[in-house]
Amino acid sequence: MRPFVLIMVFVLATGGWCAQQPRIELRDLSIVRSARFTLGEVATIAGADAHTQARLAAVVLGTSPLPGAERTITLEQVATRMRQHGFRPESFDIIAPTKIVVRREVHLFRAQRAIEAAIGKLREAACLSDDAQAVCDTPPRDLPLPGDKVDLVAGEPRALGAGLYVVPVQIACDGTSPVTLNVRLRVSRWREALVARRTIRTGEAIEADAVVVQRIASNTEETDLLTDASEAIGKIARRPIAAGQPLKRSAIDDPAVVRRGQNVKLLVRLDGAVIETGAIALQDGKAGARIRVQVSDTRKTLLATVLDGETVTVDVR
Repeated sequence: MRPFVLIMVFVLATGGWCAQQPRIELRDLSIVRSARFTLGEVATIAGADAHTQARLAAVVLGTSPLPGAERTITLEQVATRMRQHGFRPESFDIIAPTKIVVRREVHLFRAQRAIEAAIGKLREAACLSDDAQAVCDTPPRDLPLPGDKVDLVAGEPRALGAGLYVVPVQIACDGTSPVTLNVRLRVSRWREALVARRTIRTGEAIEADAVVVQRIASNTEETDLLTDASEAIGKIARRPIAAGQPLKRSAIDDPAVVRRGQNVKLLVRLDGAVIETGAIALQDGKAGARIRVQVSDTRKTLLATVLDGETVTVDVR
């Protein structure tokens, strides 16, 4: 009987000595979702009872990188965190690769969603008509976020003038601070306007074949667009007008009726009397413009008002 007992003690002792320690196998790459990551997210745990395994899995190892970014951790960092949570690392069989990488899960938020929210808010706040259209000429970039559950809140639009607005859109996602995208919108509406068929140069007289009436999208605040060809034909372009560009009243001018070097009739008004003499125009001038002229007899230079293509006048007091 005694030998049998000794044998059983030896077997039990040997079995206990040979029992494997709980195993923690760290992965070379782990994708994490939250702002902080745990041992259970970066390792496979085996050989421990359910309670111990749950406690090990809950050990917080550190702060996660930004969405889409990654960071490395060391075996020493893992061991330190385990000790802080009441575990003795030497009591476990820890297997680790040469490099332990943690990458944050990323979801790409499409900026078009923010643009659509901004347009809807602007239409509501500004009471835009059905023929008005809001366009984002410079769309913001898509945003990397840690999750796909996103709340959008469009704020009150701010008018910048010339049909431009900025609408702040707040984007909230679990695990991150809210982000605000300032969506810039240009509001226009369809209208009939006079458009250049070809490029019109500065100083060029506008002819009938150079313009056409077309339906265009224009700034809702633009009030000086020309809509009839008769308003432009015969006028002079004050600056270059590109092909396809609408014509504005501010971009054209009446043609000169008096040319520099032209002999004109000068009417001098003095105390109710009118004296007529000859003069030479020293500048081009349209009707109603004031130009310099030189009196033919005295060579004196005066500032006269153009009456028509042959006559200028000056009041002497």
